[in-house]
Amino acid sequence: MTEYHQFSEVAMLLKLLPLLSIISFLFTSQAAHTEELEPERKPEQEQGQGQIEDLDDPTALSSFLGIRTGTNGYGAIAQFGFNSPDSAFGHNSFIQFKDDFETLHLRHFSIYKQSGTGLFVDMQRNNANAIPVNRASVGAIQIIPLSDKLRINPALLYGETWTDDKQARKTLFPDTSIVTLYTFIRWQVADDWFVNLVPQYTYSINGRKIRLFELVTQVGHNITKETSMAINTDEDDNFWLTLKHAF
Repeated sequence: MTEYHQFSEVAMLLKLLPLLSIISFLFTSQAAHTEELEPERKPEQEQGQGQIEDLDDPTALSSFLGIRTGTNGYGAIAQFGFNSPDSAFGHNSFIQFKDDFETLHLRHFSIYKQSGTGLFVDMQRNNANAIPVNRASVGAIQIIPLSDKLRINPALLYGETWTDDKQARKTLFPDTSIVTLYTFIRWQVADDWFVNLVPQYTYSINGRKIRLFELVTQVGHNITKETSMAINTDEDDNFWLTLKHAF
């Protein structure tokens, strides 16, 4: 058992090293860039810095590319935001690969900008375990700003979970209808630091009995206006680092 744990820890560190190297490089480059520009900065230029891109609120209408690595393997992240000033609606589509690209997660929001009410579509395919599991849900989400620094986005979804394994479908995992209560909580601790909580509870209506509580906790830092990094953990004691860059 001891040898197994030692091997797991070494493997985990090896997975984290590439992302930590990139983050270290970005910090070093940004510090050098800031020192170089500091003598030339003028008061009016400081006021026109522009807003930081919000890359870690799932309902934000931003576009980015990213990578992730941690105890649940390597992965990649991308989001494509559509926010026309002439439209009353904003849209974003999100895609994530994790578990060494064995799990695919797709998510889409269409938000009515005036009220913060929106359509929420969520789909996932997990090939990381012995039985592949699919999940697809649709519902509504509401953006509720409680203050300048605190926001909560509750959602209710209805959908289906199933497996492609015919034998498992007959015995262990029949097609199952599910209801999911989802909440995203955002606390902007400072201009460049934030904490996100994402509790989620899934309840099956028929088929396989599911009473699943999930919780992702994220502590993040905006390295620049276009780049953020975050450390994440979930209810299964997995943890991973993410690095995102806006485009």
